[in-house]
Amino acid sequence: MDNTPEPVDAERRLALDALGRVSDPEIGESIVELGLVETLDITPARIGLALVLTSPTCPMGDAIADEAFQALQAVFPGREVEVFEAEGLQWDPSRLSPGARLRLGWNDERS
Repeated sequence: MDNTPEPVDAERRLALDALGRVSDPEIGESIVELGLVETLDITPARIGLALVLTSPTCPMGDAIADEAFQALQAVFPGREVEVFEAEGLQWDPSRLSPGARLRLGWNDERS
């Protein structure tokens, strides 16, 4: 059995690794760990990224989107990259990764 990853899987990992280096400057966590990545569509011609921001009026939303755009463009230089805000979705703490929950002190158990 061949365990070679499918190209899409390898490209998805590459994209998520690049996005993992993009941080929300106010929180200091990566957008992947914060659960801001809603969808990541990868085709041979295009990378589409929909983000869910931590608040509808996130003051750093444009800066985060721009940094995500640059990160994806750096690893996929021959493709169109589009980064946009996911419509109709609101971020909530359930989107945090377990590591981010721990680092941010977000405990589900209430005392």
